[in-house]
Amino acid sequence: MTEDSVFNGVKRACYAGLDSVALRRTVTDRLSHVVPFDGYAFGTTDPDTGLLTHMVVDGLPSRMAEGFVQVIYPTELVHLHHRMARSGNFVFSAMDVSPATNRHVHECGFGYEVHVVLAAGGQMWGKCCFLHEGARTKADTRVRALLRRLAPHLSRGLRSAALMEQGRAPAASDNSTPGVLVLDERGRPMVRTDVAAALLDDVADVGLALADRIPLAVRLLVGELRSSVQRAEERDTIPAEATIQVRGRSGRWYAIRASLAEPDHAGACATVVIIQPLGAREVAPLLTRLYGLSAREREITAAVARGESTKEIAFSLGISPHTVVEHIERSCDKVGVRGRKALVAQLFMQGYAPGLSAS
Repeated sequence: MTEDSVFNGVKRACYAGLDSVALRRTVTDRLSHVVPFDGYAFGTTDPDTGLLTHMVVDGLPSRMAEGFVQVIYPTELVHLHHRMARSGNFVFSAMDVSPATNRHVHECGFGYEVHVVLAAGGQMWGKCCFLHEGARTKADTRVRALLRRLAPHLSRGLRSAALMEQGRAPAASDNSTPGVLVLDERGRPMVRTDVAAALLDDVADVGLALADRIPLAVRLLVGELRSSVQRAEERDTIPAEATIQVRGRSGRWYAIRASLAEPDHAGACATVVIIQPLGAREVAPLLTRLYGLSAREREITAAVARGESTKEIAFSLGISPHTVVEHIERSCDKVGVRGRKALVAQLFMQGYAPGLSAS
């Protein structure tokens, strides 16, 4: 296959309406024809935080994932990814700028890697890393150029997949029981309720199963919380918790929250992780954030969904009717529809509709 045919095939996949797992598998399969790699990790991220939410992995040893979780990602890569994205450098080798990553990659039997940060509309939608057992070759420049051409399309593809999955998600009932997972200070499970075990299995990674059966997204969330606590201790501003939203194989969405327990007699803090299925009323606001609606646009769109008139919305929010109309028009533009009815149908039929009257 030629690079142009691979580029066009990947681009078509990005707009084919695939779910995120199918999209990531299709993309890596097509790229394998022109991009030399022996293993890859392709993750989706929470657009609000940039934290990883799910991984599709192939060809990587579990010890590489362990080091990635415990050291490399929380202390270096998560910040490097954000820094590179802000600078507009979406394709790079972390080995060139991170000695710890360089060391870890070589220790796991790989000679070179290239990262791609996938961002669009000011939000990060995913990250992928391709690893090669050999050293960097002359083809690296060509590979990076191809990945740069593809990055905007991959970002839009992941964003579209997230929107599609969010809209199709079967909402949990309001009395859904949360799962509870407690990890000691070294990240080892101490308590795992039966509900937590089932929910964690629903959000399990593809192609990677660690011994403790805890998905990478959960372990990375805990690592990020502990790292942020260490960074904040000097400023005396300890974060209360870290949170991500993830989608399971069942189609349901979950909020996963990690917080530190009170220190024990030795000063060690366990981490309490709560996995909560999202109810119907919680799904639609997430969907509006995925579309990039501002806080005021989300507020007005919710009022529209409740059937409030422009004058009623203006009165309750203390703004002019003209401003309300402007917000609605901007929301329609972002969602890609025309008019109030289409906006409500697109965003709320599977979100707010079951309980609008109680809003």
